[in-house]
Amino acid sequence: MRGQQEGVCFVQNVYAASPALPPQSVKRLRIVQVLPKSTPGINNPAVGLANASPGRQVLGTVPVEPDGSAFFRAPAGVALSFQALDERGQAVQVMRSLTYLQNGEAAACVGCHEHRLTAPPLSARAAALAREPSAIAPGPDGSKPLSYPILVQPVLDKQCVRCHSHENPKGNVVLSGEPKGHYTVSYSALAPFVPFSQWTGGDFRKTNSEPLAVPGFFGARGSKFMQKLLAGHEDVKLSADEIERLVTWMDANALFYGTFDPADQARQLRGQRIEGPKLQ
Repeated sequence: MRGQQEGVCFVQNVYAASPALPPQSVKRLRIVQVLPKSTPGINNPAVGLANASPGRQVLGTVPVEPDGSAFFRAPAGVALSFQALDERGQAVQVMRSLTYLQNGEAAACVGCHEHRLTAPPLSARAAALAREPSAIAPGPDGSKPLSYPILVQPVLDKQCVRCHSHENPKGNVVLSGEPKGHYTVSYSALAPFVPFSQWTGGDFRKTNSEPLAVPGFFGARGSKFMQKLLAGHEDVKLSADEIERLVTWMDANALFYGTFDPADQARQLRGQRIEGPKLQ
């Protein structure tokens, strides 16, 4: 990443948060790039089931120190959003706004969803500042540019399709990867079981009226599908890579496409690779 324009980010303490995060629960930050809409009209084309969702791609992760601090390099000139991750890489808390860096800029924040008028508390020097800023460790294949067929379908083909195929649709659930309309069979079956953020015509609201920032609601930690797998559904044993693939997809708002370009979406639907969104 040193060959491109970049800045550095410092988070003093992710646990300086509202609502509070469970102590020692955050191990890494996921750096998500939010993509600008490059075609006119809402959902034209859609990038996933979430209504009016912006596009996303995952740049990777950086470590969080035991004291809650993080210090890392990040690209300049693109929209960035951060997610605080647990030991399995699941988002405990997600950032529901954006930040930008200019080339060479050093930016800092107090914590995670802290009040906007909060000042940094007087404390010992943050552990992350005792070292060089971390480089972003890339996410799994299929996370940049985001592609459900590359990121998720290989896990389903290996672990799930033997019991959830057209020939053997256990529980009337089919998890095969062939196209079905704008998405694939498996995506249409699984995405509704992932809590995602979407525009509902007014405020972004939860159906149970809890605060929007409640930890563990969106993505993998709030997904009954992921909870079932981690509990040992049908003795399925996921590798660390497979868990990372699934939680990365769920925490990226359970999107299918990593581009708004119709031609590139057609390629992604067929499982083909694209170079990446033309507008970033």
